[in-house]
Amino acid sequence: MNWVKPHYLDASALVKLVVEEPGSKALREFFQSNTNFHATSLCLGEALGVLKGKWQRREITDDAYYAATRRLIIDAWGQRIGLDSVELLDPKTHSEIEAMAKKHALDLSDALQLVTILRGRFSVLGPNSAPVLITADRGLAAAASAEGIRAWNCIAGPAPSWL
Repeated sequence: MNWVKPHYLDASALVKLVVEEPGSKALREFFQSNTNFHATSLCLGEALGVLKGKWQRREITDDAYYAATRRLIIDAWGQRIGLDSVELLDPKTHSEIEAMAKKHALDLSDALQLVTILRGRFSVLGPNSAPVLITADRGLAAAASAEGIRAWNCIAGPAPSWL
């Protein structure tokens, strides 16, 4: 049976969807042939910031910058990529996110992603449908695995069969 799993994209994966980078091809193929993608709003903002930096450094053209940001916004607006996260501004939740960040030497955006997967909307799903993190960040992938979250490092190779 093919289980539908929530696929959480971090900022590095979001950027690879819209700009040509190592790992982009495999990720785009997976994205085009699957559903149920999500990201935190902070990851979306972080991805937009990365695209801005690439544009300012002239790594991408004006047209490529606007096309990439438009694609991300359209995918989020049209819910091709749903926005999901635990409440960052709640003091108790923020403490949990900060503890996760310190435990794995992550920034708050990455820690929010992990806490969202562990406690968010899809955290109640059984093992065959449990959320999966898709990232190009080795450290985040390792932290996810240490927390019992399945992760695909999209620059390490094609999508694994269990995905």
